[in-house]
Amino acid sequence: MQIHISAKKKYAVLLCLLPCTSLFAGPSADSLSLQQAVALTLAHYPAVKAKEAMVKAGEAAVTDAKHNWYPAVRLHEQVDAGTDNSIYGSYFTMGMIPSTSGGIRAENNSALMSGNIAMANMQWEIFNFGAYGSQRNAARQELQVNRTDLANTTNQITATVIRSYLELLRLRALQQIQADNINRTNEVLRAVTALVLHGLRPGVDSAVAAAELSKARLNLIGVCNSYNQVRIELGAFTGLDTTQVNPQYDSNTQLQELLSPDTTAATTEHPVLQYFKAQFLRQQSLAAVIRKQNRPRLNLMAAGWMRGSSGLFNDVYDKNLFSGLGYSRYNYLLGLGITWNLTDVKRTHEKVAIQQYKSAAAEQELENSRIALRSLHDQAQADILTVKDKLRELPMQLKAAQAAANQKISLYKHGLTGIIEVTNALFVLNRAETDMVQARDEAWKALFRAAYADNSLNRLLTAFSL
Repeated sequence: MQIHISAKKKYAVLLCLLPCTSLFAGPSADSLSLQQAVALTLAHYPAVKAKEAMVKAGEAAVTDAKHNWYPAVRLHEQVDAGTDNSIYGSYFTMGMIPSTSGGIRAENNSALMSGNIAMANMQWEIFNFGAYGSQRNAARQELQVNRTDLANTTNQITATVIRSYLELLRLRALQQIQADNINRTNEVLRAVTALVLHGLRPGVDSAVAAAELSKARLNLIGVCNSYNQVRIELGAFTGLDTTQVNPQYDSNTQLQELLSPDTTAATTEHPVLQYFKAQFLRQQSLAAVIRKQNRPRLNLMAAGWMRGSSGLFNDVYDKNLFSGLGYSRYNYLLGLGITWNLTDVKRTHEKVAIQQYKSAAAEQELENSRIALRSLHDQAQADILTVKDKLRELPMQLKAAQAAANQKISLYKHGLTGIIEVTNALFVLNRAETDMVQARDEAWKALFRAAYADNSLNRLLTAFSL
């Protein structure tokens, strides 16, 4: 009879645990530490790789901005055939009217003429009153935005992985609590069944005990589902198969030592503050670029060209068009010019005003982030003090609940109390165990929120793994 009851007990527990294992069937794997989970995520997560690519793009943009000072040197060669008729007068070519050299006569000549021209042209903006410097500075500030964006994204993802990992630990502890609750409820059911079969208790007692056992199993199923969901999330972060996401057991040996008030505020080195500061400086650098667009520009210009033509100096056209393909005239030209668009002053002023508003918005975002971090830090410190008091009180609650449950079960077996009293005692014990797990989870999460706010996540990660 005892062997049969023991077999039923093991079968019941296995049946309850089946939903937790069926989704992740596979070979057992080594446990995954929190530091390993963070390292794997930062090494493989696409969001991090995207930000790293943006940093490389920013570095390339800085190099490109340094090359803005280089002169423009162009080579050109063309071969033409057509008529040559012109008159006196000037006009703007507008970049699309072909040029005609010579050919001024009393009437048009429809004879065909050939020619070619080769040219080398250089234009070098050698001085523009700080425009080059502002462009280089803007490129550097853009690179700094990309770098701080990478650091901020890394920090945010680290915090997300930590929250998921702590949640996984909490749910695994709740799994154990619910499994223990099933064992206790099953033990009560066996005792009730024996008393009912001997006529010492009414049959309704066994029905109540069976209902409590079913409820305990349902609680375990719910916890297992939540555990599997978080496990899938961590698998997506780390790039591991879900069968390899097995968190290390947390002994909480360092928890009490870490639960102490900390008045450290968020430093200016916090990644999110650095990111918004970089955004603010970038907007200011763009304003400087716009401001210097209307400055005068000093250009050094040089050109050399060679021409050939099938037409002769006395207005005689050579019938052999190939005779115009050789170079017969050579020229060069040097010049120094200054250009200043006076009408750009008003437009530039308006564009600078727009950019200044953007700078003001970025500055307010920086201040808003600073306030949010300070508030998060203060809230975390308040939670730490609260959970510290809870952890001092909860062991007494747990000890009393264990004693009450044992007493009620013993009294029931001796016919001195009812089944409702027993189920109430088991409920109180289950709640006390759950409260202990929840309090430890709240403690670690409050510590990590405070560490995030004062930019000390890495230090707490090391303490967590001890």
